[in-house]
Amino acid sequence: MKFGICSAPGALGSVEKLIEILASAGADYLDWAVGSIMSSEAHFHELRAIIEKSPLRPEAWMSFLPPHQRITGPNVDLNGVLSYATTAMERAKVLGGEVIVLGSASARRVPHGFDPQIARSQFIEFGRELGPRAAAIGIVVAIEPLNRSEDNLINSVAQGAEFVDAIAHPSIQLLADFYHMNEENEPLQNVENAGARLKHAHLAGTHRTAPGTAKPGTARDEANLTGFFRALRAANYDARCSFEGKTNDLAQEAKLILQTMRARQTAA
Repeated sequence: MKFGICSAPGALGSVEKLIEILASAGADYLDWAVGSIMSSEAHFHELRAIIEKSPLRPEAWMSFLPPHQRITGPNVDLNGVLSYATTAMERAKVLGGEVIVLGSASARRVPHGFDPQIARSQFIEFGRELGPRAAAIGIVVAIEPLNRSEDNLINSVAQGAEFVDAIAHPSIQLLADFYHMNEENEPLQNVENAGARLKHAHLAGTHRTAPGTAKPGTARDEANLTGFFRALRAANYDARCSFEGKTNDLAQEAKLILQTMRARQTAA
């Protein structure tokens, strides 16, 4: 399995510095926010020039859709959001992207008073329209279940699997996130049950803590993290897993985070 850390390209002041630190810490790939390639075409080309000389590629992408690109609710511009998503996928692919995560709670969250069944149908329609576009580009979109404090549409890996099956397109698949599963007390068996639908994984401990930095009294996170990797193995998943959470000093903590993730996988 490959390991990485979710970040923004400028997280450490410069893209080059971030890549240097993550590469020396043992990262296998970059996991960047889509917004970093959508701010302007000029910035995208700047990143492209840097990546062409980089030892790491941004194989995974997060934060697919900004809040104004709604996919549920009364103000959905389906053609507009598909246009945005297609450009994002094309640019991510050029930089080495293989999977884009569709969490984007602010874009998909069901508005207050809106019919949840209509929202569900809207999400499925978006997925069915997005799938062929993703396939043509060579990108897989992984739906990310989020905990109920962030989202009210897809809150578990089990629900995410149901949406994947309803969309029924090979380029629209699933992500399992250990942090959100922990928040929802979701059984790890659901990861195993997701099986071949899984195309990416995220993790963090309680309060989004980084692996290896948990304070005394939070050993539960570490035990469950090993169980998470055990469930991924049972699902025959062996692609990528990214830490997505909080750090006090990424430059100092990156190596420990990646070492801990690998150790938990080995222990599983």
